Amino acid sequence: MPPALTIRVLGAGVSGLAAAGLLAADGHHVDLIDERFDVPAVGTALGLFRSAQRVLERLGVLDAVRAAAAAPQKGTLRTADGRVLATVPAGDVLLIARSDLVRILQDALPRSVITHRRRIEDVRPLRAGADLLVGADGVHSLTRRSGWPGRPRARDHGATVLRGTAEVPPPEISETWGRGWLFGITPLAGERTNWFAGIPVHRTVSRAEDLAHLRHVVGGHRDEIDTVLAAATPERTLVHGIHTVPPLIPVREDVVLLGDAAHAMAPNLGHGANTALQDADALAAALREAPCSVGRALTLFAQRRTLPGQGWRVASGMVAAIAMTSDHAALRDRTLGGVRWPGRAGRAGDLGMLDRSA
Repeated sequence: MPPALTIRVLGAGVSGLAAAGLLAADGHHVDLIDERFDVPAVGTALGLFRSAQRVLERLGVLDAVRAAAAAPQKGTLRTADGRVLATVPAGDVLLIARSDLVRILQDALPRSVITHRRRIEDVRPLRAGADLLVGADGVHSLTRRSGWPGRPRARDHGATVLRGTAEVPPPEISETWGRGWLFGITPLAGERTNWFAGIPVHRTVSRAEDLAHLRHVVGGHRDEIDTVLAAATPERTLVHGIHTVPPLIPVREDVVLLGDAAHAMAPNLGHGANTALQDADALAAALREAPCSVGRALTLFAQRRTLPGQGWRVASGMVAAIAMTSDHAALRDRTLGGVRWPGRAGRAGDLGMLDRSA
């Protein structure tokens, strides 16, 4: 029987919870450390594609996720005046509130996982006495900034994202691209609406003022957008910037980065949660394949996950630039209006817009 490792996981978001569950199931001694262990108060949607669903199945939670998720059939990409640029099949994507997914993953943690609720300001002591430190501590990862050359900080892309939920049925499933802004509408379980928007930088100390500004920027273009924004409330709204991580190899000595800590990306292809879950699964698989060498296992992990994570990061940034363009919006709409889009579900580009993982 391969030796059980002592593994410390910093961060109890999607990637950290998944990693802790998978590693503990393989018999490793897992400490999971987070400052709060909070379930997000605003349950905005994550889209989970087939690759992520396979990981959730291995965690034993796929049925619970399906029960809490919506499963749309298709959506449209539209211009600000409502013209359809594309009708995109959803394939087998599941849309679930982040709060529900985090709660399900928390409830599924093996009893052997030891949780520690504390603030970490120096990750070096966490490596003492451990075979492996897993940095799953998000886009502003202390693990990454402590141990990687150049102390790479997240890059601010100079945009504001607002997202939230509304207690009304979604008037449609769509993403609308305007001149310098975008607005998306997707379903949540229980006939609720998830919405998201990207606009040029504008943030105040008041969510009510931020919502009012959003209504000023995108309101009056489409009735469906106005309907959702009329139901939006400050209490169910999040406001933040777009931050991404510079390209890096997510392994250094006995430390590995997962999810946003390794490759935080713009939300415009919606694969943040999917790549986080795949990272956790790949780490567990690599440790099974090289049970007697953490170094060899981490090399396998880096070989398998560096390019996919960075690929989604780069592609998401490109789509963000196209979606949020102001000077070239008319050219963008004319060009995309002439593209022949895929007609069957399950291809790489199908309804990426419905998976908002920022």
